[in-house]
Amino acid sequence: MSTLLGTTLNRRYRLEARIGAGGMSTVYRALDETLQRRVAIKLMNREVLADSAQLERFRREARAVAQLSHPHIVGVIDAGEDEGRPYIVFEYVEGETLKERIRRGGRLPIPEAVAYAIEIARALGAAHARHIVHRDVKPQNVLIDEEGASKVTDFGIARTLDEEGLTADGRVLGTTDYVSPEQALGQPVTGQSDLYSLGVVLYEMLTGEVPFRGESQVAVAMKHVREMLPEIQAKRPEISAALAAVIDRATAKRLQDRYVNDAELIADLEDVLAIETARTGDGGGQVTNVLDSLPARKRSRVPFQLRHPRGTAPLVLAVLAIS
Repeated sequence: MSTLLGTTLNRRYRLEARIGAGGMSTVYRALDETLQRRVAIKLMNREVLADSAQLERFRREARAVAQLSHPHIVGVIDAGEDEGRPYIVFEYVEGETLKERIRRGGRLPIPEAVAYAIEIARALGAAHARHIVHRDVKPQNVLIDEEGASKVTDFGIARTLDEEGLTADGRVLGTTDYVSPEQALGQPVTGQSDLYSLGVVLYEMLTGEVPFRGESQVAVAMKHVREMLPEIQAKRPEISAALAAVIDRATAKRLQDRYVNDAELIADLEDVLAIETARTGDGGGQVTNVLDSLPARKRSRVPFQLRHPRGTAPLVLAVLAIS
């Protein structure tokens, strides 16, 4: 793969550094020589070009994400093929993944974890509104930019709710640390499955660890089917009962016990953010931006000095937090 560095795709995108790799594709930082800006390019690996199903998945990702425009979703800029190899051009996000953030610093401050969960839920809501299910929500697929905002990426196994085939054989696609019970069992997957995965991500942000360990990915998947998540307040007693209840409902095994849609989850997370910020007195960084985007009645529950830290212009925060 390294031999591609320095080459230019379609006389426009010069590959500068490899920043990620998987079985189907490799991600590069590149220079758009036409607009003189950095971009991220996902280039399909030559070894899988002959696999028609993989090729269709790759092309479907470009079509799916191109439909989405949201401040918390990494946007598609372009797509094409070079010498028969398809590629997708994304906006380049300088920063780190949420997984790297957790590994580097351990569990997040409670209000910060809830703020990120709200941003991710809003991004998923935008996708679900277009009948697109992500199917692989995990901290590795959430980028944190230099300003602290989160952006969901890698819709590589996303599919529309109206689409047939491609996973009809019941294969589990996705990372089993965060997989929903129905996805682990090869059953139909909907937006509620993404919300389950987000609940697990929130659990990890708050505790610094995934809820289940096992000897294999299948063993972990079966724990998501059969076992309740370990009690989060036992691992972090200062977490409020309200936040624990949100996680319990988001990760309920039965669909009828889980949040029906993104709006329900977001509403409860917003309530919890106001509660946790007022309780802990921690309203800095990205928490402030998300607080400023809350409905007025919820925002008013947070002390003014936490919503508008000294020296920070409320108008600027409002612009940054539009979502």
